[in-house]
Amino acid sequence: MKRLAAMVLCLPVVLAPAQASAAPACASLCGEWRLDPAASDKPEQLLDAAFQQFKEPRIRRPSRPFSDNIEALSKAADEEALGPILDRPRSRELREELQEALRQPGELKITADDDDIRIAGDGASPSSVTPGEHSTRVDRYGTARIESRWRGTQLAVSERYDRRNQQETTYAVGSDGTLRMVQVISRQGLPRVTVRSVYRRP
Repeated sequence: MKRLAAMVLCLPVVLAPAQASAAPACASLCGEWRLDPAASDKPEQLLDAAFQQFKEPRIRRPSRPFSDNIEALSKAADEEALGPILDRPRSRELREELQEALRQPGELKITADDDDIRIAGDGASPSSVTPGEHSTRVDRYGTARIESRWRGTQLAVSERYDRRNQQETTYAVGSDGTLRMVQVISRQGLPRVTVRSVYRRP
């Protein structure tokens, strides 16, 4: 009997570390959230202000090599056939891209699955990040290094190509119980754009 009592007394000591490690840092973020438009920034207004300072990219035309090298001549001919070369998107194309990137979902659902954090907006398929792990993506800007990490109870997800092309989204619950999603995006030729969105529990 004494042995059984000793085992029972030891259980809280054994279980406490397991409970602490199982409690996700997502505890305050996880759940369903609804956008408060009145308390949130208006992305269109911020983009309007940013694009007032935007300069259209210069057109770069391929130069013909002064050489008899067949390979170099063939490559130059291929580039010439593609037409004028732009080193970055034009304003209309970039604006459409940023409108999508800075879209504010009316509803957010954040869930945790072990170390993975899943974020879904307006019923769409969730995107998944694993804080502490890195991944890459290749697109028009090159190779993006994608990182996610916890800063205390704040979740930060960043995508970096270089210092001129990068973006970061953070999620944090304030002392008033509201979720603040902050999107900061930088693109070559455009001032940095920061959009703050406020979400509340439904």
